[in-house]
Amino acid sequence: MSTTQKLIFENMVRAYEKLSQLSQVFTFVETNRTQRFESEIPYGLFNSVFTYKRSEEINPEDEIASIKSFYHNRGHKLAWLTTSHNQDEVINQALAANHFHQVGVISGMGLSLKDWRSELPELPGLEVRAVRESQEIEEFRKVILAGYNVPESMADIFCKVFVDGPNQDITAVQHYLGYMDGVPVTTLTTFTEGDVAGFYSIATLEAYRSRGIARTMLAHVLGIVQQKGVNLAVIHATPMGRSVYPKVGFKEELSIHIFSS
Repeated sequence: MSTTQKLIFENMVRAYEKLSQLSQVFTFVETNRTQRFESEIPYGLFNSVFTYKRSEEINPEDEIASIKSFYHNRGHKLAWLTTSHNQDEVINQALAANHFHQVGVISGMGLSLKDWRSELPELPGLEVRAVRESQEIEEFRKVILAGYNVPESMADIFCKVFVDGPNQDITAVQHYLGYMDGVPVTTLTTFTEGDVAGFYSIATLEAYRSRGIARTMLAHVLGIVQQKGVNLAVIHATPMGRSVYPKVGFKEELSIHIFSS
């Protein structure tokens, strides 16, 4: 795994670790061989193994079975992540033996900002604001919930983790809102650690999609973090975003496979 690939994946791990600290909704557990998250909430990656280093003294099939049982006994499915550039066939076989099936893939993308300049034209009517005021936070909540189509039953927890928790530490995490002709329509959050910035929570209201708003806003915020000394920007893209982010300069460096059982 190259340095860039490692930094892309590490930013994702550390971003979730920061979210766990700020929201107190889920717990980050790190040992010399695993990095994982656990919670009482059956949501996404809140119950997951991000990294696993097998031991020659322990049968990985048995150990994975034990970890899986820990989560299942708490009443939750377990998500298990592997990366395309750090494959271990022994682990893959152990996952298959424990009935893990691939349920998704995330593209790890990187962009060096050392000599980067945006080639996108300005979008008339678009204003990008760093979220500061309480009214902006409330508008951010409404847009991200609608943009991700979050069920009403999960709205409070979702906002606690991805909106309100991060807003407590603007030194590491910063929310941005994109306004089109004064209407809040797009969200974006950055998580910065050292000279690496991860871009998360990019969501646009359905009525405003396919207008280039998200990528123009992304380019604007890239310029902001570049001025602050960030050298590498990273994004963990869903299949929908894979065609958007290269237009700003991002390049796919690795894929992150999500298994579930």
